Amino acid sequence: MECTNKNQHPNKLDIYRRRMRFNLQQVAHLLGHKSPAALCSYERGGRMPSLVNALRLCIILRTPVEFLFYSLHDSLKAEIRAEEDRLAAQTTQRTLF
Repeated sequence: MECTNKNQHPNKLDIYRRRMRFNLQQVAHLLGHKSPAALCSYERGGRMPSLVNALRLCIILRTPVEFLFYSLHDSLKAEIRAEEDRLAAQTTQRTLF
């Protein structure tokens, strides 16, 4: 059984799973799932794994979470950096007046 990915890749779970030469059933088993349906949904971007399962995937696939979920990581990073810049600008304005 293989998942059919959507046109855009919301994550790289399938890529890293294949690099490790695991099939869906094997990774699902290592996650403690009875079927690969949830893993397939994670790979397609249909749903996000829990924090515990995201960490399990990092361990199983021997890859940092920010590599597996690069798109989410990059968008969160950009959002946080923009807010940090906004806060820094406010602080600078207050010290000038």
